[in-house]
Amino acid sequence: MRILVRTSKLAIWARRLALFAAALIVISAGLHVIGQVASDVFEISLIIGTLCAAAAFLVGLAAYIRLWFTGDRGWGPATVGFALGLLCLAPAAVTAVLAELYPSTADVTTALSNPPQLRMANPGQSQVDSETVLISFPNLITRIYRIPPQTLFSLGEALAGANGWEVIASTPPTAEQAGEFNALRRSLLGFENEIAFRVVPNPIGALIDLRAASVDPVLHDLGDNGRAIESFLLALDDAVSVHIQNNMAETEAAPVDPGLVPEGETGAQ
Repeated sequence: MRILVRTSKLAIWARRLALFAAALIVISAGLHVIGQVASDVFEISLIIGTLCAAAAFLVGLAAYIRLWFTGDRGWGPATVGFALGLLCLAPAAVTAVLAELYPSTADVTTALSNPPQLRMANPGQSQVDSETVLISFPNLITRIYRIPPQTLFSLGEALAGANGWEVIASTPPTAEQAGEFNALRRSLLGFENEIAFRVVPNPIGALIDLRAASVDPVLHDLGDNGRAIESFLLALDDAVSVHIQNNMAETEAAPVDPGLVPEGETGAQ
């Protein structure tokens, strides 16, 4: 007599749900990174994928319990549903952690009273208190450097280009007027953000202010803009320091015109 061993339907459905969730999350993320789907469509896909992943995880867990008591087949599909569903829940877990660690910086600037002008992004999306932002990003403050504004502007442009930001508009400063630079930055998952920086002549050199804002309306950017412009400002600090050191070295090494040295003296000091 042959005993029929059934395959658990719960295990089969756990695997189906997990594979659907993984495919939806991976494909929508890839299409969003290359700019083939809109951000709102991508966000809806992530929500649906996360819900399916949660269902796969729970159904897989239920399948484990049923298989233990009934002896049916389906440990493999149940494991796929359980493990893959749990893996697909990782983005939601990371999102929750970042939302807890960082305030929203969907619209953040170093100049609160007079921020640099945006050209693409919708300003005023974030209503987070400035003190809260500074606690998480203490380097988001106006910088003043002892170098000409034209030099500071060039260093900022070069650094933006090195970061892969796409230039939207550029107006170099003069000795008396401010210069502005606007660029488009894509996050790791393909969300578009506008970066605006302004260089203003100062009695001791030049000062620079930055602003970053999400192009599409978002409730919380998980601190992405804050981290981006804070990293930019820290890199700019290093670039300015290197520029000043190099110029000092060139000045010290420059030859002295003998015609400018009084008779009986040498050019060495």
